[in-house]
Amino acid sequence: MSRPTYSPRLIAEKFSVILKEVVREIGQRIRELRQRRGWTLEELSAKCGLSVSFLSQVERGLSSLSISSLQAICKALEVPLTHFFAPPTNDSIVLKAGKPRTRIRIEDSHVTYSILSSPMPDRTLEILIAEFPPRYEHPLITHPGEEFGYVLEGTLVLQLEDEVYTLGPGDSFHIRSSRPHTVRNPSDEPTRVLWVLTQKLLEGGIGDGETGSH
Repeated sequence: MSRPTYSPRLIAEKFSVILKEVVREIGQRIRELRQRRGWTLEELSAKCGLSVSFLSQVERGLSSLSISSLQAICKALEVPLTHFFAPPTNDSIVLKAGKPRTRIRIEDSHVTYSILSSPMPDRTLEILIAEFPPRYEHPLITHPGEEFGYVLEGTLVLQLEDEVYTLGPGDSFHIRSSRPHTVRNPSDEPTRVLWVLTQKLLEGGIGDGETGSH
């Protein structure tokens, strides 16, 4: 049986429809959270640093927004960014194999994260699978909390201050993130790591400069 083919134009049209629906859904959730707190658009604007007109367009699904803008809104509303990509219901407690996972890439990072955490706003753990591309490197960083890593595939080099460890599948580490640390992938194949952090990866506070995410 031959597989159906789709023209680039049809694919682009379908993607455009999906993107518009995502933008509309995010806008609705922002408005619901703002109204639940009894805030006006002006009050949200003052807390997140984005203009009233822009926030109004976002809430009506008329304008998309960057990760950094959404992070600013999340910080003001005190919710994780994942709140806008998964419904906070009891069904979110269990993530079945084969179900689609939220995949993100923060700002200019080359690391892809698959989010495993439940979207509960008061959680203390961020659980994800990080995929590091071949020959990935990153400078030493620090940030609050702890982190745990379990190598699923490939090779991971962990540097903790002046100490260097080479890890393979089945190896793990647990460190205080306040100590200067970094990881790299010295191989020509991707490296996948189960990663657990006590700081929420998708909220403001990490992702830039010397205190950024990996």
